[in-house]
Amino acid sequence: MSSSNRTILLAVDQSKASLRAFNWYVENLHKSEDTLILAHIHQMPDLPNKFMLTEIPSVGLLENYKIKTISSYEKSKELLTSYENLCKEHQIISKVIFVENQDSPGHKICELVKENEVDIIITGKRGLSKFDRIFLGSTSDYIIHHAQIPVIVVPPESKNH
Repeated sequence: MSSSNRTILLAVDQSKASLRAFNWYVENLHKSEDTLILAHIHQMPDLPNKFMLTEIPSVGLLENYKIKTISSYEKSKELLTSYENLCKEHQIISKVIFVENQDSPGHKICELVKENEVDIIITGKRGLSKFDRIFLGSTSDYIIHHAQIPVIVVPPESKNH
């Protein structure tokens, strides 16, 4: 990694942890030559269990899923627009990557790192309980163990502050 023209990937989602990671980048790491990739891994809404139980889903069930999917895309577009606006406010060169993914977000982030020649990854940590990390997995844990570049995980705000 050279000292100038760094490419930094910030994994963004709807969480406070993501915004905290962005703010940490601005306050602690940002250089005017950086390119900040705002990567959003869109997870499709879960299919209703009734899809699994019937051979032919009802029209109402399909319509409801369609509405959820459209709403999910709209929220993702709004999220990315808000981060693009933050980048403009802070005069940060940015690039948006919106990816559809049903697998592990961490795995997809590691793929994007290779495809975009990223120098550093920044992600927020939500503060999942030990139980949740065991059963749901942790995106930041996955990235730490599989990325071949430096990873900065911004912890949740301390409850003492």
